[in-house]
Amino acid sequence: MVTLYDNGSQDVLKDEISRLLPFANKEIKHLVNEHENLLVFPYCLQDAPDNIGHEKIFEYSNLRTTENVNVKTGNIIGFIGKDGQTLRIKSRFDKDRNDYLIHYMLLRVFASNIFNLPHSIDNEEVFDFLMFLFPTMLRSALNQGFYREYRRFSYNDANVKGSIDVARHIRENIPFAGNIAYTMREHTSDNSMMQLIRHTIEFMLTRKLGHAILSMSRDIADDVNLIRQITPTYNQGERMTIVNKNLRPNRHPYYTAYYPLQKLCIQILRMEEIKYGFDEKDVHGILFDAAWLWEEYVNTIVQQAGFRHPQNRENKGSIYLFANKTGRRFPDFIKPGIILDAKYKHLLIHGQSNITGFDRNDIHQIIAYMYVERALHGGFVFPFEGKDEAFASSELRGYGGEIGAYGIPVSKEKSSFERFGYEMESAEKAIIKRLNTLT
Repeated sequence: MVTLYDNGSQDVLKDEISRLLPFANKEIKHLVNEHENLLVFPYCLQDAPDNIGHEKIFEYSNLRTTENVNVKTGNIIGFIGKDGQTLRIKSRFDKDRNDYLIHYMLLRVFASNIFNLPHSIDNEEVFDFLMFLFPTMLRSALNQGFYREYRRFSYNDANVKGSIDVARHIRENIPFAGNIAYTMREHTSDNSMMQLIRHTIEFMLTRKLGHAILSMSRDIADDVNLIRQITPTYNQGERMTIVNKNLRPNRHPYYTAYYPLQKLCIQILRMEEIKYGFDEKDVHGILFDAAWLWEEYVNTIVQQAGFRHPQNRENKGSIYLFANKTGRRFPDFIKPGIILDAKYKHLLIHGQSNITGFDRNDIHQIIAYMYVERALHGGFVFPFEGKDEAFASSELRGYGGEIGAYGIPVSKEKSSFERFGYEMESAEKAIIKRLNTLT
């Protein structure tokens, strides 16, 4: 296994990554469509930002030596494998330990009651964390209604409605007692797709972590009960048959949210087979856009301080640059008088009154948003590798106001995920307290 960190560059032995090189320098939207065992988030979520499809997992270039290639990574983290070769891309803020940060952010974004969950994460594989995505993707699919398709059922009663099955009638109803064997084609929600979801639920309930996830809230429990009610023909012994029926992706023009859910369910049910380095001919893996995940994680924090999170894809919460309501823009977070931007970057602070070292385009953008919204406070929320909260601000000339830098210190805890989580929670409370002082 080759291990790299996001937003970096490293020379790698060509023999260790040769089978994965065809997937370099390609846009994610093409790779996901070509390889059904590859899950990329948020691309597989219905509300994914449009630009994620244009990201690349990694790029490479040949060196003068024939033994090595230079591999360059971006914001994508996770792993991808093929034919026994695996490339694992970790967060640069998680060096020298397990993937605590990505796991913690996934928990915060997709699980509301994080500290009510079992703390067995130290030994969990990343596939186990697919289960945290399941409730969200199930809810998105159910919002489109129950997936229905035509299916042929066999009956043996006196209410004949379909085609008589003569051979089965002779076999089961001699001597005649009033029943007739027949088959009928019905438009039903008890089909292979919904059965796949049911099998996924029952599988998750056999695992301590999965059971806790499906019990986190009343809404999740209600969704589970709905799936159970509409799949009365569920049979645990048919699990592999159901999985095989779903290997061909279903791209229904209406039930669009069921396609990524179908892929997720198959990956969860194959959890025992697919691990880091699983040897299969097709490419497989789970990848996340770290910048998107950081933004969604920050949202779980700043919303507690009254900020709203505009949604570009859903056209919700936008602001306008011009008085005639043109020039639509979507700041990351906004509340009256304050605009914040989430940055998954190493940002340097030179004292508490100097943020001039920040990217000029980032600063220009936040100033533009502040100007049109008449906001006196703007700022950046970023991961910080120091021990204490990082804070700095610079006062603007002209109409006034200030731009601040709000660093969330990433815990250096290595001994246990539970302790890591409590230290992160403490840092989050400090950021909320500081943001609440802005007026």
